[in-house]
Amino acid sequence: MANTNLLIQCLLGIQCKEFTIIAADQMNIQSFIIMKDDADKLTEISERLLVGVNGDAADTTQFTQFVEKNLQLYSMKNKYQLDTPAIVHFTRKSMADALRDGNPRILNMLIAGYDEDNGCQLYTMDLLASCMKVPYAAHGLGGLFSIPILNHYYKPSLSEVEAYEVIKLCIHAIQKRLFITLPNFLVKTLSKDGVKVLPVINPATFMKS
Repeated sequence: MANTNLLIQCLLGIQCKEFTIIAADQMNIQSFIIMKDDADKLTEISERLLVGVNGDAADTTQFTQFVEKNLQLYSMKNKYQLDTPAIVHFTRKSMADALRDGNPRILNMLIAGYDEDNGCQLYTMDLLASCMKVPYAAHGLGGLFSIPILNHYYKPSLSEVEAYEVIKLCIHAIQKRLFITLPNFLVKTLSKDGVKVLPVINPATFMKS
């Protein structure tokens, strides 16, 4: 059922010049039961690092906390924070080690970071610890409908409003065409100014006034 959760849940991300935007569905499903529809799967690991996670509920919570606390410990011991590529490397190695040990983390991730030297970045990672820096990405069955939309509309110069509208197009396609209901999507952006929460996208978003 854990792998089914990976398919059912959805993550979307776009990296632009001034910011990175990530959206995640808010469904928390155990077996065939909907536990809640307002879950926050977008975790602010630090002021300039935002992680979107979907998959098994226990793994997503435990692994996100594991990464967060280890980064805090590193910062306390060394008096400086790791940059985004180093954090991604640590996260990928932790995922790969768990996979080799026979205790894989059943989750997919989108990692958004901002560094003074590298600017905005977006990385995608799956349960096999495959990782890549990308301009946009999607996880789950919803990605089948989203990737063509992202590919068509993506430009590095998109404004925050324009990127939000592209995410809305993706979610509208998911809610219209996917046989599984994902009613609510939480949306956050990360820039040099930190994390900002944008309005939740749900069926009411698309209702004509």
